[in-house]
Amino acid sequence: MNQRKLNIKSANDLVGRLLRLAASEELCLLDSAGAKYAGSRFLICGLRAAERIEICSPNASDTVRLVDEKISSHPFSIFTFSYDFGLKLQNIESRHRNVAEPDVFLALFDCLLIHDYDCSETRLIGDSSRFDEIEELLSSTDPLAESPIFADDVKMDVSRADYLADIASIHELIRSGSTYQTNLTHPVRADLPAGLTPADIFSRLRRTNPAPFSAYIQRTESTVVSTSPERFFSIDGSIIEASPIKGTRPRGTDAAEDKRLRVELEASEKDRAENVMIVDLLRNDLGRVCEFGSVAVLELCAIEEHPTIFHLVSTIRGSLRQGLEFSDILRALFPCGSITGAPKISTMNIIDSIERSSRGLSMGAIGYYARDGFGGDLGTATRADLSVAIRTMVVRAREAVFNVGGGIVIDSEGDDEYRESLAKARALIGALCGDIRRLFPDYALNGTRPPDS
Repeated sequence: MNQRKLNIKSANDLVGRLLRLAASEELCLLDSAGAKYAGSRFLICGLRAAERIEICSPNASDTVRLVDEKISSHPFSIFTFSYDFGLKLQNIESRHRNVAEPDVFLALFDCLLIHDYDCSETRLIGDSSRFDEIEELLSSTDPLAESPIFADDVKMDVSRADYLADIASIHELIRSGSTYQTNLTHPVRADLPAGLTPADIFSRLRRTNPAPFSAYIQRTESTVVSTSPERFFSIDGSIIEASPIKGTRPRGTDAAEDKRLRVELEASEKDRAENVMIVDLLRNDLGRVCEFGSVAVLELCAIEEHPTIFHLVSTIRGSLRQGLEFSDILRALFPCGSITGAPKISTMNIIDSIERSSRGLSMGAIGYYARDGFGGDLGTATRADLSVAIRTMVVRAREAVFNVGGGIVIDSEGDDEYRESLAKARALIGALCGDIRRLFPDYALNGTRPPDS
């Protein structure tokens, strides 16, 4: 595969130039932001796609056939899969409608720009006839100057009282045996003032909350801004890995509180039980596409530190069976069990009956597929890496929307779960309006009861 190394000042300079280009180009950017989590190491960018497709069909089989056809026709693909598409894959008829969000967005590329944070090298890979064009585009563009403008208000769709009532309903369903753990979310919305762009929001998030699976993707009628810390699954040749997150604490306001919250999460039987439930679910899902006996848990309930949060993360690995299509893996795994709960299908039905609106892209997936790898020293085996679309907003018609929530088990305390959802919203709300305390003046990281909202 053809490659050309570029003389780039720094990753920050490169991202600044790419975000400036977003005003005139259709940008697809996946960025590990230098965050050393889950083996993430790349910034991957597609410019001037060979083809862009948005699919929304009642027939999931038709959709996955088209996905297989398209990703096999070009060396590189960047995509989004909505959570609602997962309902269709599992033959669940939703009571909600979201006509704006595509089931699948696909951008197909013959050439990619890649920055490797491990060695601080930037290169173009793929069709060499595109190299001069893209290099000139970058060199003639100045980095983005981040806007000082913030949104005036951020609104929760669901009140605290209603969220607690929903948790009580889930507890009754757990007692009846319908579910063991249900991931409950609620939407957050903000109207963006003139002068505040999705590129500004992404730039702020990258600076204040670098995440291993960040994304900035411009689609036909919307822009995706993601700061996800969670890998859904990765593929390297015949090896597949999943890294579910279950168990969260906010970061402390000082070193002592930070240590207390970390120790509290490590010692929490409830959070560990949540994580283990989802590990078992994903072991089963991976077993549907992996060689018999190859699925193994590499790490169980390890602590990951992020700028605003602690997480418990596990890693499961398996060897894929030969002859699989990408759609076979999607059918087996999507949506990720960490954002449904267990057992998956019955719990997805429960989520649809309790949550008050469609999730859209939130809790879906974002990622790339490289049919023949990246070439050279980056490898020639098939590569793919998908994040779970948590901490992910969609900006459409000047409105930003994202969902936050968490896994509800029998010993979940309503106020604790609501506080956890606010902790998960902290970075995104900060990028929108400066500080979550503008929304919740009494909100504190030390366990103070949040206000009614």
